[in-house]
This record gives sequence, C-alpha cells and structure tokens, in this order.
Amino acid sequence: MTLLRRVFTAMGTSCELAVAASPEDETQAQRALAAGLDEVETCERVLTRFNPDSDLSRLNGALGQWVAVDARLVAALRAAVDARRVTAGRFDPTILQPLVAAGYDRTFAELTNRPAWAADGWRRGAAIWIDEDSCRARLEPGSAVDLGGIGKGFSAARALEAMRLAWPELLGGFADLGGDLAFAGRPTDGDAWRIAVADPREPGANLATLQLNGGGVATSGRDRRRFGPGRSLHHLIDPETGAPAVRGPLAVTVVAEDAAEAEALGTAFAISELDDVCRLAQERGVAALYVPEAGAPVEIGALPLAPRYRIEVAA
Repeated sequence: MTLLRRVFTAMGTSCELAVAASPEDETQAQRALAAGLDEVETCERVLTRFNPDSDLSRLNGALGQWVAVDARLVAALRAAVDARRVTAGRFDPTILQPLVAAGYDRTFAELTNRPAWAADGWRRGAAIWIDEDSCRARLEPGSAVDLGGIGKGFSAARALEAMRLAWPELLGGFADLGGDLAFAGRPTDGDAWRIAVADPREPGANLATLQLNGGGVATSGRDRRRFGPGRSLHHLIDPETGAPAVRGPLAVTVVAEDAAEAEALGTAFAISELDDVCRLAQERGVAALYVPEAGAPVEIGALPLAPRYRIEVAA
C-alpha cells in the first residue's frame, strides 16, 4: 500500500488530498483524487468572498433579498448558523464588515499594511434566513457573511466525501485545506493517521502528535495570518468588540467528529478564556489542546495523543 497525493493551492492556502491505495488500485485512487479536487474547486467558487461572482458574494450584495444559491452554500450557512448558536455567538459568520475594517479586505497574499478603521454600523448576530427546500438564502439588510475558516473545514469534509463516492472501496484518505483536516479510514503505515501539532511559541517544533481514524482537526490562533502595520493585527474578530480579539490563547487545536465543527469551535475557542473553552468542549464532546501565551499547554477532553509521541501537558 502507498499513499497517493495531490498537492495544490486553493482558498488562498496550501492544500493536499491523499488516499491509501495498492498499485493495482491506482486508477480508482486517481479518480477519487480528481473528484476531491473538483469538489474543492467548486466549493471555492461558491463560498469565497474574494470572487464577486461567487454565490456568497451575490448573497452579500443582495441588500436583504432572497437569493437562489448552490446547495453547498445553503449547507455551509446552516453549519455556520448552528455554530453561532452552540457557541453563544463566540463564532459569528456575519463579521465580514469588521474583518474588512481590520484590514483583511483581500486575499492574504495581497494584503497591504494599511491601519485598521472602525466598522461603523456593524452589530453582532445579524439574521440569516435559509430555505433548504428551495435552495435559497437571505441576509439581514446591511449585514454580510464571511465563511473563510468554516468554509475550509466544510470543503475538506465535502472533498473527502467526494473521494469516497468516487471510490466506494477507499480504505483511507484525508483532505487538508490549509490546516483544516478531514480524515477517514486508515493510512498505509499503521492503524491510525498521525497529525503533528506545531508549537506556536517555537517555530519548527511540535507540541504533540494526534492519532485518529476519522473526524476533523482544525487549529486557530493569532500567531498566524497577521497583517497591518508591524503585523499588529490578526484575523480573529471578537464579536463582542468588532475588533481583533485580545483575550484567548495563542493557538488552539480542536478534534471533532466533523471538520467544519472543529474549525468553528476552534475559532470560538481562540477568542475565549480557558474556563469557557473547557465548558463548551465538554458540552460538545470535543477535545482540544489550548496553548496560552505563557505557561504549559492545557489538554482538554479526551485528546487522542499518540502513545509513542505523547508529551506531558497540563491537565
């Protein structure tokens, strides 16, 4: 068995798809990888805010009117609305205006070092109406949605499912969209996938290694995607203030049953104090590794640490 891979760029980040296959299965494996890549490309066309012709851009520009959209956007919006509810608004997809005001007004590779400005008129929790039967959506007038993070987790899960549909006998595979990961089955070299968790305080070093046979993993933190004068700003908007978050860890890694849930909870955890993270993680049945600015990392829930690679973390 070998691991066949496709490495590419999408959604403004580095991506990888992989499937475990024997030499005689290479044709089916390549078909599965092609299906996963097609799904990522379609999700990007539908969910991005950086293409004025995307379904999301059309929805954001509809001035509160109902808009017929792709089923992928309907499903992603449903996941985002559900995430806002379970996090009591710590995750909020309607933060596009303060995100743009902070300076994240174009793809990360194209950002300039302009200072932030106030997001005048913005308020948290704007309404999103979803009509799943008719495949359409509507936003509260004056609001706009960003699906950057949860969109990647959602797309990773969709890509993996497309691979499995293209090759029903698939033994194992994963989709990695810029660190939002979806896993299924088993790899070629053992009984579980192993995922290194980088140490945000020591570039090039790892804090721990996770092992799992399915589900999703996502990492959120203010150590990445920094921009503005002196790289003083970051993309994690606190819905309570409408500005880049001050409280929360340096980074947090979440393991959940679904990659979109892992991403949404990771975003919420990344702007929350430890006690709130522990409470919500227990409520949702997820695990996390919480890395504060200083002090020992905190293991939350049943984090699937690989025994051979296990490190001591604060309980």
